[in-house]
Amino acid sequence: MGEERQSFFSAVMAELSRRKVLKTVGAYAVGVFVILQIMEPLSEALRLPGWLFTSVVVALILGFPIVFMLAWQFDITGEGVRRTSDSNLLGPVQRFSLFSLLLVATGGLAFSFYQYFGSMSEVTTGTPATEVAARDFSAPENSIAVLPFRDLSANQDQAYLSDGLAEEILNMLAQVEGLQVAARTSSFAFRDREADVRSIGQALNVRTILEGSLRTSGNQVRLSAQLINVEDGYQIWSQIFEREMNDIFALQDEVASAIAESLVDNFTGLEAEAPTARTQNLAAFEAYRAGRLLWWRRTPQALERAIALFGEALEHDALFAPAHAAIADSFILLSLYGDSNRMKAVEQAERYIEKALALDPESAEAWAALGLANMEVGLDEFAESALRKAVELNDAYVPARLWLGTVLGNTGRIGEQALVLEEAMQIDPLNELLAINYAGNLNSRGQYDEASELLRSLLLVKPDSTNLLRTFSSIAFFNGDLVQGWTLARQAYDLDPDNPQAIQMLSKAWLELGNTERAEELLQEAMLIAGDNMELKGQYFQLLLLDGRLEEAEATVKDIYGTDVDVLPENFQRYYHQQMGLIRMVARDLPAALSEFEQAINPDEDIAFKGDQLFNLTAAAFLHDVVGDPERARERLAQAERALNRARVNGVDSPDIYYTASVIDVLHEDYEGAVEALQAAYERGWRQTWILDIDGRLEPLHGMPAYIELRRAIESDLQQARAEIESLAMAMLR
Repeated sequence: MGEERQSFFSAVMAELSRRKVLKTVGAYAVGVFVILQIMEPLSEALRLPGWLFTSVVVALILGFPIVFMLAWQFDITGEGVRRTSDSNLLGPVQRFSLFSLLLVATGGLAFSFYQYFGSMSEVTTGTPATEVAARDFSAPENSIAVLPFRDLSANQDQAYLSDGLAEEILNMLAQVEGLQVAARTSSFAFRDREADVRSIGQALNVRTILEGSLRTSGNQVRLSAQLINVEDGYQIWSQIFEREMNDIFALQDEVASAIAESLVDNFTGLEAEAPTARTQNLAAFEAYRAGRLLWWRRTPQALERAIALFGEALEHDALFAPAHAAIADSFILLSLYGDSNRMKAVEQAERYIEKALALDPESAEAWAALGLANMEVGLDEFAESALRKAVELNDAYVPARLWLGTVLGNTGRIGEQALVLEEAMQIDPLNELLAINYAGNLNSRGQYDEASELLRSLLLVKPDSTNLLRTFSSIAFFNGDLVQGWTLARQAYDLDPDNPQAIQMLSKAWLELGNTERAEELLQEAMLIAGDNMELKGQYFQLLLLDGRLEEAEATVKDIYGTDVDVLPENFQRYYHQQMGLIRMVARDLPAALSEFEQAINPDEDIAFKGDQLFNLTAAAFLHDVVGDPERARERLAQAERALNRARVNGVDSPDIYYTASVIDVLHEDYEGAVEALQAAYERGWRQTWILDIDGRLEPLHGMPAYIELRRAIESDLQQARAEIESLAMAMLR
């Protein structure tokens, strides 16, 4: 039988070679890939309709079997196209079998192209911002959006001035008590959009829109402004202002005051307030404004450039408190997104925060930066207090609401976090960072479809946002959507291959799929760019732990936290002990592991929910029981159950909650209940077999048929996803 199979294989290869089938189909596949790679950016750049791209994809895919059949039947010679002569290498039955198998294989290749380019088209091609999926927000009665003013100057070279005027007017209107003002990041998304006022108002969730134009001539500035009712499209108020260029701040004040007065006259419940202190230096203001625009992009290069611009602002006005605060929060953000140590970044930031508060104790920017700094070192109560102070001082300052939501999420107050983010999204409905955090909140509550739809809707507006793509990828993996997760991570990487966060996400994707070799290659690449980034090192620690390279894992932990652990902030100390506990547990040094996990437990039992706290409590309960201290084991287990119940009361319904419930059931020796909880985690998308490989807490389940069947199902899902992804990856390389 073995000789017959070998003979058949040899005959098949000879026949395919003679008929040039593989060469022809391979060349066609390469051509298809090139055409689709060109079509994708062209369809976006030329604003071609989505159906055209889809039609081209379908037509090219249908060409695969046609090309296969033509290559089999015909040959191109110097004398023209000729039918390929038959040979005696294969019999009729063998030929039929081969023909059927090759058609299936060709169809599989075509399907791989469809999956890759179909998903890419689904995520990245879309409609204008006005067609973003509607959220369940009704526009407040007293609400306004300020659109970027059009530059009508002869040379079209005053965009910086027209944008600056619009933004400053927006900031001043935000100080009108009772008026809700759409944030700049959302309203300025309509700079070049051809949409009517009603559509824009609906997208921005406002009742009125301010639009205008600016024209300069010599030293003269002419500004035309109109306030429009979104419901009927009619003007509420309009006026023309003419000033000299050197009186630009007076022009801003006058326009904003006139608009505020008109709003107060037309709407109830409004009360104009005195404007807050700001720089009177135009160069300082422009540098600060430009820096904040870059600041929102959250890439290492953008943050570094933003810091430089904030520094320029201080060169022009050293007493400008918001610029000091901006440098502070940028240092901290750079430690999250770039090549900077987080603890050192917080130390740097503290000096600028102190200076900003000394200059202006009522600076919302300074209080928000203080809240961010406290949050990053685990001082959640102080962080929340500072951020609420910032919101009180300026409820339109979106970063304060964004970080307040993060603090609430970090402490497990999922319901409160949702309310804070929903309020912020009313102010700034197109802000991708708010959307990312709200999607995470939805995901924590088990609402994966809603989270996906939210991110997908923002990707229609910002298809090149690596932040959105990375978040979408992470949430997809979290819920077991493995191919989608990898595809999104790969898109983010392709868009910005030098971004350490994009590299890290693709590395994480391969790690989740079980390809530690590819994951490590990418992590090494990212750490060459951002070697001081603690998140990158933390993921590298995880990889080393899974690979059993415990000495390297321990060295990585000490590289992250240093050797003098006692001087670290308490939350960093807990992270250190948790990671050391994992190393000791995998090494089967259980007494040492117990000591580490006990030190990793947060003594504050009022925490609503933290995944790390739950893990540490259950690990300690398990280890106390192993070393012969059942009473202490019961105490820790009871704490873990209370923490789990608090999580559920706060609305957490994610896959890992069910995994934790499974661990608790095992510790109670309820093995059937444990398998049921693990099955519930699987049904909600849990696919992390690598945890099962190292988690000794679930060892009593390993011999149960239901557990074995569940594990096989997870491994089958992973194997199927890897096969599909490898096909996509190969297609992209051709």
